[in-house]
Amino acid sequence: MRAISVVYITNKYGGMDILKANLNRQTFYDYELIIVDALYDKRKDEVAEYFKNHRLKHLPEPDFKRDEGYVHLLARCWNQAFRACEGELIVALQDFIYIPPEGFSKFYAMNDYFRGNALISGVGHQYEYPGKDKIKNPEGLITIFEKEWTKKPERQIWTDPRFRGYDLRSGQPIEWEANWACIPRDIILEIGGMDEEYDKHGFGYDNTNIAERALMLGHPTYIDQSNECFAMRHDDWWENPLKKNQIYADKYHFEIINKMKNGKVSPVLNYLG
Repeated sequence: MRAISVVYITNKYGGMDILKANLNRQTFYDYELIIVDALYDKRKDEVAEYFKNHRLKHLPEPDFKRDEGYVHLLARCWNQAFRACEGELIVALQDFIYIPPEGFSKFYAMNDYFRGNALISGVGHQYEYPGKDKIKNPEGLITIFEKEWTKKPERQIWTDPRFRGYDLRSGQPIEWEANWACIPRDIILEIGGMDEEYDKHGFGYDNTNIAERALMLGHPTYIDQSNECFAMRHDDWWENPLKKNQIYADKYHFEIINKMKNGKVSPVLNYLG
């Protein structure tokens, strides 16, 4: 059993160079890497070779189930990853994000401090994408750039509003953001995974639902504002076609949360078997 399971879900070309650079500069080594990949069939051999010195589980994304009303896959991808996790602490890491060398160490230390009973999020600022001229291979399996990109872009264009310089305890489910965050595996098993109904409603709030249900079961949320990640803005070249569906995700989210708070729906699900 590993101390940490790092979960990385992606449907984009490239990004593997940034992920590997993140892992190679960590000061904490007792982890496994779980990738759920929409491009699995195209790059499974390349990824296996690229991460041959890492403890890797590379998984294809689940079947789409469009005939059952699904418009999205993210919650089901998360649950597929959760089922594969063996670490006591699950660290969520979004693609095209740079994390600090002590990132895993900080999450693990905070998890130990809170005795495995809390959800912890870092903060994540956004940096300007270095320019479309840097993309030499838009369908690169490992990197889309001319060579491996291992450094964060230079110009910050957005500051995470959760970066307040104070207030460790959050208490706000929406502030647990799964682009750079952690949750004990036991809590994921207790709440039964991510609500896959969100995949029928489009884009947004699926990770907030995890935090909402965990809070209802007595697991608080915290923000470690010293654990800063840096996201490379990539909506310049990847348009999210599901963004227009966010209004439907919003509606479902608030309806289901109200039902849970009123005791009409259990915060415990059963997606993980």
